[in-house]
Amino acid sequence: MTLMVMAATAVSLQAQNAQSSKPQSPGFEKMKTLVGKWEGKLERSNGETVHLRTQYRVIGGGVSIVEDWIEDDEPMITVYHDKRGNLSAVHYCALGNAPALNMSSLDEGKIAFTFDPVCGLDAKKERFVNAFHYEFNGEEPTVMHFVGDVDGVGEGKVTSKATLKKVAEWSKN
Repeated sequence: MTLMVMAATAVSLQAQNAQSSKPQSPGFEKMKTLVGKWEGKLERSNGETVHLRTQYRVIGGGVSIVEDWIEDDEPMITVYHDKRGNLSAVHYCALGNAPALNMSSLDEGKIAFTFDPVCGLDAKKERFVNAFHYEFNGEEPTVMHFVGDVDGVGEGKVTSKATLKKVAEWSKN
């Protein structure tokens, strides 16, 4: 029995090592530079301002990045992963849906995502996040800018902008 447990553990570790050594897209590697905690204010074009905390973690044997996004006290999650060699994301939103997005551009200081209709959301029937991008400098950024758009049925397009600073721990706000 002990031998079987040891063999199963060895196979599991080999599978994890194989996954984590899998080459990732340039977009995935760029997103990994954001790993850690960030904090700032999110200002919306409709006049709302909220306190924003976010955290990036690499999971799943190194093949996914989870973004914990907390606007005031409303948590959301976005999962980034490579799909057929390109970075994609699914945003589990407080609007009650989960839009899929694909990386649409990448350069030295900016990574952008646009809506992928494969998820089945319809702007004529519901509101959802349909685009966002991050701007930052350097290999280990300490400040980043976020711009995101929500559109669809309702109040029309709302653009959100934030400047976030990397922090060791979130404030108590």
